[in-house]
Amino acid sequence: YLKIRNTSRFILGNLSGFNPDAPVDVSQMPELDRWVLMRLNRLVEKVREAYENYEYHVIYHAVHNFCVVDLSNFYLDIVKDRLYCEAHDGLKRRSAQTAIYYVLDAIVRLIAPILAYTAEEIWQFMPHHAAADRESVLFNEMPRVHPAWELSAQDVEKWERLLSVRESVNQALERARGEKRIGKPLEARVTIACGEEMASLLSQFKGKLEEYFIVSSVKIER
Repeated sequence: YLKIRNTSRFILGNLSGFNPDAPVDVSQMPELDRWVLMRLNRLVEKVREAYENYEYHVIYHAVHNFCVVDLSNFYLDIVKDRLYCEAHDGLKRRSAQTAIYYVLDAIVRLIAPILAYTAEEIWQFMPHHAAADRESVLFNEMPRVHPAWELSAQDVEKWERLLSVRESVNQALERARGEKRIGKPLEARVTIACGEEMASLLSQFKGKLEEYFIVSSVKIER
């Protein structure tokens, strides 16, 4: 419960100045923002099915895992710099705000039937687009899957493999911190030794690996 609440609080704290009626179009979003919207589609799909089957434990676990794995451990950790440091009205910051707004708007609707008081509290503090009923989250429909947010099967696999590499990098960073060789991950220069296939995959994220791994540099060795 606290993870769901604290994730919502973090998003609320970073929606200052955002206008839900003027979002960044998905076609203009960085690939990372499109990835989190794809993951949000999967959450919506799973939770709607669970409600249909009265499997409330599935709903709780799905929302909690999304907050922990997809948001806190990955997406939100990366976009903090964009939210804090980019130009207030710049495309990169507005794109991140658009993504986290869609995430919060969906989550609060998904949890409303089982965490009604928390959902209402969040709803009263968050911004809303013109078509929403501002009086109560319970007067609004459940979110639906957005086809425009989907990624190709190849792109989904690409991101899954990147996340696997990131997990290995994080494990190496933790060992280095435990051995007092680095302090913060941003002090680290990472070298990834891999075969041609993995090197080719990682090359698709050229210029972004430092941002995604939150380190000072990444070097690929074949």
